[in-house]
Amino acid sequence: VQNQDLGSGKLTLKVGQIDGAAWHQFSQQYNAQTQALLSQPDVADNPELYQQKVTEAFFGALPLLMKGEPVITIAPLSWKNAKGETALNLSLFLKDPATAQGEPQTLADEVDRSLKSLDGKLSIPVDMAVEFMTQVARLEGYQQDEAAKLANQQVKGLAAMGQMFRITTLEDNTIGTSLQYANGQVTLNGKKMPLEEFVGMFGMVLPQP
Repeated sequence: VQNQDLGSGKLTLKVGQIDGAAWHQFSQQYNAQTQALLSQPDVADNPELYQQKVTEAFFGALPLLMKGEPVITIAPLSWKNAKGETALNLSLFLKDPATAQGEPQTLADEVDRSLKSLDGKLSIPVDMAVEFMTQVARLEGYQQDEAAKLANQQVKGLAAMGQMFRITTLEDNTIGTSLQYANGQVTLNGKKMPLEEFVGMFGMVLPQP
């Protein structure tokens, strides 16, 4: 970008255990609903409303894809520059909500109807992040010294904030996050807690099922 080498990225995404018949049913339902929207002038002529209805159609049909209990793996999503490489690895094991019994009583009950487990890890080398933010600042018009100073402040500030809120760790000059979930329990950077406590860390108040 503007003669600056910002690095290179990589994404490896795998999706397994998709039920063929369920995929066909999902595709038919979703396509039929989106085509029907085009025949409704009040929707088709309103881009925002059309996008909203398309999104509703997608999520309305999405449970059909869960029949095979899909597994989604990102290993990795990464960005690399001269100073290091940031990487995200994520594994998501889903469940068929149609097999759930009874009505959910808690947030964890609701989540567990469609999620078996989640395992995610993110690592961001500080030097790599500073280099990237320095380049961004240079693109914004800062001189090299000013850009480097600003980037260093930004990255260190974010690292400190992440540690303060217990979202990230800082070890070996690397900002990291490790998150696992199963059966209503979250493990964040090695600390176990109920799902409700984890959600509360972000000041989120979710309605109970």
